[in-house]
Amino acid sequence: MTPDAQPHGNFVAFLVRDKEPGDKKPTFDGRLRLPTVEGELTFALWGHEYADPKTGEVQIMFNGRTDAVSPSDAPMVQVAALLKNDGAAGPVSVGNLQIQSRQLVLFPNRFKAEDPAKQRPDYWGAYNPGNGQPMVRISAWLRKDRYQNAMMAGATSYPLPGKSEVEQQEVTPTIDELEAKGQVSRGMPEKTKKRSGGRGE
Repeated sequence: MTPDAQPHGNFVAFLVRDKEPGDKKPTFDGRLRLPTVEGELTFALWGHEYADPKTGEVQIMFNGRTDAVSPSDAPMVQVAALLKNDGAAGPVSVGNLQIQSRQLVLFPNRFKAEDPAKQRPDYWGAYNPGNGQPMVRISAWLRKDRYQNAMMAGATSYPLPGKSEVEQQEVTPTIDELEAKGQVSRGMPEKTKKRSGGRGE
C-alpha cells in the first residue's frame, strides 16, 4: 500500500470546558474513527507530566479510553457491542508499553524537531480497539479552536509493516494535506459539542 492510498480516520479533541487546575477531570474530550470503520467513538484524555528519561525535560503525555459503543450505531448494534468481551485478546504492546482494550495513549513527538519543515505531528500515539482488532496509530497536531482554546486535530491509521515510528512519520501526511483530501475534519458536530461539554469550531 502506498502512503497516498493508506486509509485514515479522524481524530479531534477539545479542552474540557469546566476543567480547573489540579482537579481530576480529563483535560480533553473528543472523538476518533478507525481508518476503515464507519462510526466514531468518543473518548476522554487525562494529561500527565513526566521527565523525559533522555533529556530530563518535563513533558506532557495523555492517556484515556474510548466508550464501548459508537453513538452513531443503531440501538441493537450498541447493545450487541456491550455483550462482547473486548478484553479477551489481551493488551497490545507499543515498545515496552502495554495498552489495554479501548485505551489510547499520546506522547510528545521527539522526532518533530529533527526536521521542522516536514510538519510532523506534535503528538504520536496508539489506540487498542479491543476484540482482537489491530492496533491503530494516532498522529495529532496541537492548534487553537475558534475560541483560542487548545485543541488536537489529527488522524488514525494502521501501522505500516516493518517500519519504525520515525519511518511511519516520513510517510504520514501533514494535517493540512489530510484536511485537503477530506480524510479528516476540523471541529466537532454541534450535537456532540453540547453533549460532551467540549469546545468546538
